[in-house]
Amino acid sequence: MLVDSADKYLPQSGFFRIGPTPLSRTLRAEASRELLTILTRHDLRASFDIDSALREAGDSRGRLRNQRWGVRVIRRYFAPVMAHRRHREINSLIDAYVTSSIIADDIVGHAVRRSHRSVPVIRAGIAEQLERLPAPGADAQDLVDVVLGLHGELSPADRAQLLQRLVLSTVGFTGVTLEWVVLLGLRHGYNGPSVRPEQVRSLVKEALRLYPTAWRLARVAAADHEIAGVPVHEGEHVLIGTHALHRSAAVWDEPLDFRPTRWEKPTDDQRRSYLPFGKGEGMCPANGFAAKALEHLGHLVLRDYRGEVRLRRRKPHARTLLAPPAGWTRLTRESQPDRRNRQD
Repeated sequence: MLVDSADKYLPQSGFFRIGPTPLSRTLRAEASRELLTILTRHDLRASFDIDSALREAGDSRGRLRNQRWGVRVIRRYFAPVMAHRRHREINSLIDAYVTSSIIADDIVGHAVRRSHRSVPVIRAGIAEQLERLPAPGADAQDLVDVVLGLHGELSPADRAQLLQRLVLSTVGFTGVTLEWVVLLGLRHGYNGPSVRPEQVRSLVKEALRLYPTAWRLARVAAADHEIAGVPVHEGEHVLIGTHALHRSAAVWDEPLDFRPTRWEKPTDDQRRSYLPFGKGEGMCPANGFAAKALEHLGHLVLRDYRGEVRLRRRKPHARTLLAPPAGWTRLTRESQPDRRNRQD
């Protein structure tokens, strides 16, 4: 459906669209290339201080509150990519958007009315700032340059909306997954000085299998057709349950079990059925960078910290994103002094 039957569905993009309408294929390709270029240009690992980021993400009692802390850490990690220091006002507006919309609505979901009022105001503020900026040079430095440099008849409001969507995909999806990675790692003993990067790599894949942040994908039929004998009419919406597909016994052995070792030798069918970043034309263009960021940060936290996890309920919290249950994690740094400055 996402690849072999793509011609039966309208073009789709969760990142490069204005309202429900995706940008042209040419513009999407241009934006994807520029996005990958700036991600490659910044050495995020070398410039990031995990200790400071975790302290800032915690509350007054040193607890990291679920459905919040991962987004705050990832916001800081990708800060040089989103709006470089030269865009101070836009940085402030992005922070407001992260707090009032991504956390309050897309993740927690308890402040829908307030966030729906704030998003247009923030978008208007970003549009005003973008309109004041000159056209970027040949080498884009951040997401602001990416949206400003796109060709075509795009208004400042259109470009502001694109910037917001890129921030949501970068901060929201990756931040929630970081919480799952740390929670599962602590609960299943994947932490301590001996934890290896390759273990965390498998842990990230298994976390995204059991709890895919993008827990459902949607497509709109472009023509009448059938799916497994069920008629689908032009204009109808078809939902793909990523969460259900990732837990199908027809594809996965013991699908409800947490088993990172399954990724040592995945089958072809498992590779085809694994959709944490989508697939085909609408796939997240920066999925490789997101996975590497999760592996890097997950390894730093799980290797260098001991943790205590408290959850208020067992089921994940499903909103726009599939987040851990409400609760908190408390991290205590390992005492070995020689680990204090290690960041690899």
